[in-house]
Amino acid sequence: MEYQQLAEILNDLSAINRERAKAYEEASFLNFIFNLELRGTFALLANQSRQNSFALRQHLEQLQSHIPVSKKPMPQLTFGYLFNLWKEMGVSFSGPNIYDMLKSSEAGEQAIQVIYSKAIEQLPAGELHYLLENQLRGLQNSHSVVKGILNQPQKMPQKMKKTI
Repeated sequence: MEYQQLAEILNDLSAINRERAKAYEEASFLNFIFNLELRGTFALLANQSRQNSFALRQHLEQLQSHIPVSKKPMPQLTFGYLFNLWKEMGVSFSGPNIYDMLKSSEAGEQAIQVIYSKAIEQLPAGELHYLLENQLRGLQNSHSVVKGILNQPQKMPQKMKKTI
């Protein structure tokens, strides 16, 4: 696979992870979330995406160091197929109440898994393929966490129980 295609995949996944992190950070500070455990969960999910993004950017820098280039590449101003697909999915990780936010987050977790699966399909076996598979497993665990909160209304905050 040529460098430009790999760079596009890495940039897209990094941008998607940054968006996911920002969405969960914003969700953890909303006024209607009084449950500290839920706020902590959202903070952990945001941190997971920050770590994913960092690892992807680090891999991209390693790729760039192996390519003989006379000058430093310009920062990415456009996005590729995976990022555009992500935008078309309309993922928001938000809602007017906790239940709707969790339902939206569950849909977002499913969407990011689809994006990662498409990225993995495009890659040959190797270090990057392995990195993305590991990140995908982490995202699958995150989806299970969000789904678990939704499936256990007794553990949801009181305000949430009334909205179901």
